Amino acid sequence: IIETNDNLLRRLPWHLWKFFEDYSKAEVALSAPEYQQPNHLLKRKSGAVKILAVFGDRTGIDLEQDRMFLSQLSHRVKTKFLVEPKPGDLDDQLRQDWDILFFAGHSSSQEQGLIQLNSTDSLTLAQLRHALKKAISRGLKLAIFNSCDGLGLVQPLEDLHIPQVIVMREPVPDAIAQAFLK
Repeated sequence: IIETNDNLLRRLPWHLWKFFEDYSKAEVALSAPEYQQPNHLLKRKSGAVKILAVFGDRTGIDLEQDRMFLSQLSHRVKTKFLVEPKPGDLDDQLRQDWDILFFAGHSSSQEQGLIQLNSTDSLTLAQLRHALKKAISRGLKLAIFNSCDGLGLVQPLEDLHIPQVIVMREPVPDAIAQAFLK
């Protein structure tokens, strides 16, 4: 586990380190240097895992493969799809009970992490802070941002103490993002 807040260190291709040739079953994970366990772990009321799948601006990318994959998950998964939502709609949905937040679309590390919701609206995670805080208090355990250049999204999520976050460090081709989701 590499514990750092330095985005240059987070961008290093740690997976190319010779150490991983010698220890092929080892994995690298990035973490904040300081973190805390959630005060309590909420138990799910039903047996189903609840996923909020947000499909942002799809200019130049094919998000239909992601939608098909999420739709075919086990009967023990309930997925709510928000396609190119308005900021208020996303804010409202985040305040519900979710186990996983999944975002696919365009993002950027400029301006402290920016997600492009649709062709006209983009948001920083700071603008979603209160809704995300509510989601975490209601049981959100994992946020996955299957979008390019997502390191700028990590710090606001770390500040909220979400248990797990997965982002792409660099721009990735559409096919790689789809394979990652699977």
